[in-house]
Amino acid sequence: MHGLRNWALNFASKGRRRVFRQVLSEDRCRWLSTVENPPGVKDVPQFSIPKAVVGQATCHTHPHLIPPGQLTCGITQMEYRERRDALVTKLMAEVQNAHKTHIIVIPAACKQYMSDIIPYVFRQNSDFFYLTGCLEPSAILVLVKPAQTSNYKSILFVHDKDSHAELWDGPRTGCNAAVQLFAVDEARPVEQFETFLGKIFNSSKPSVLWYNDRSQANPDLNSTVASVLRNNGHVSLSDPQRTLHFLRVIKSPAEIELLKETCYIGSQSINMAMACTKPGVSEHMVNAVLEYTCRQGGAEHLAFPPVVAGGARATHIHYIANNQILHERDMLLVDSGSQRWLYNSDISRTWPVSGKFSKHHRILYELVLNVQKRLIELLGEHRPALDQLFDSMCRLLGTHLQQEGILPKNIDGNELIGKAYRLCPHHVSHYLGLDVHDTPLVRRGAAVRPGMLVTVEPGIYIRDDDEMVPPEFRGVGIRIEDDVLITEGEPLVLTDTCVKEVRDIEAIVGKHAL
Repeated sequence: MHGLRNWALNFASKGRRRVFRQVLSEDRCRWLSTVENPPGVKDVPQFSIPKAVVGQATCHTHPHLIPPGQLTCGITQMEYRERRDALVTKLMAEVQNAHKTHIIVIPAACKQYMSDIIPYVFRQNSDFFYLTGCLEPSAILVLVKPAQTSNYKSILFVHDKDSHAELWDGPRTGCNAAVQLFAVDEARPVEQFETFLGKIFNSSKPSVLWYNDRSQANPDLNSTVASVLRNNGHVSLSDPQRTLHFLRVIKSPAEIELLKETCYIGSQSINMAMACTKPGVSEHMVNAVLEYTCRQGGAEHLAFPPVVAGGARATHIHYIANNQILHERDMLLVDSGSQRWLYNSDISRTWPVSGKFSKHHRILYELVLNVQKRLIELLGEHRPALDQLFDSMCRLLGTHLQQEGILPKNIDGNELIGKAYRLCPHHVSHYLGLDVHDTPLVRRGAAVRPGMLVTVEPGIYIRDDDEMVPPEFRGVGIRIEDDVLITEGEPLVLTDTCVKEVRDIEAIVGKHAL
């Protein structure tokens, strides 16, 4: 394990040297609020990070994590404000009611508990984080655009300073520092939110509340909002989330740099898992290598509970028990990824536990690999919608399976596509970013555009008892997944450092001692 630690530290230091690059253009157009500060709030430079200890890491308290001038690693206060500007602009462009006041409410996630007072690791609501960079629980972002104006005001509700609470849970930012840290117009205690919303509704008739009342980020807030709405019949309710997801699905240059980094970390963790794979090793141990290497590389943790499935267990697509022993004749399917500053990678690889592909396993593996390479080419040639890419996968899989004699020669058309779908029943692609399955309100039938990051993940899953397939091919699951950035030119595979060619896999599997 000492050797594993040295290897992980080495690639981590190399990766960190690449991540801290300023990529934002300083001359992009911005729509800035002209609302004056409320009484008692001092003027501060438009964008500056307070030097005090606050409720999250800053460039002053954690210079090894965040470069100077950035609110969170890679992202400046200016970019977070530009995102809020863009959301307000797009929402107003969707409606024809400039005579109404618009109030946009985006909640932070609340703490979740595994038992009694034992919390899960906190994970911020991605929509809220995208607009604020704030990592504190139960906060609320409110954007108020009065009728007949082009400006809006940003108010952030946070837990105020409390010495007793901070004794147990650590520092809070508090209202005074939150204005400067998050570059908002005003900050208030979160306990005042209900009263504030009621006053805004009473003084703004008619008005529109933009709020997702089905959000699970902070369920208690749903009842609070519903109670205020019941007493204000002149307020209509709309959902801002679809518009927000269409903003999020196109990644900024700064986001792309963060995604490159997390894809690199995730790729190297899977390479290391290959190197540590040998007959007799447990799936649990491979899982541990993935997690250890990701954290050593600079990720907060894995992006999701990984699939580490040996043999026929890989035919269960979401197998995450990861508690069996690996045998020499097994193929091992791993689906894993890392999360760095909330941005995720998602990678799948399949390799032989013995370090050498059998004849029939190699046929299946190279079949899936060839299909994947062609699908990536199609993204560059035609930029098909993800649903069209899925149709292409089914046709390609069916054709290749026929050519190898795995499916009968006397079927074609929809019957062939149907049999291919039966062997790969999941979609071939999804969007990737702050969430692993990112921006779900952007349908997979939408046009693919530069700046999107998508997965390409064809697979084949053949159960032990599948009599449609010759016996020598049964009892195996194979998936190959890469994270692909759509550009103006050729697609860019951000996970290209994760080995997938047969010769490279056979050169690395089992070559590292645990």
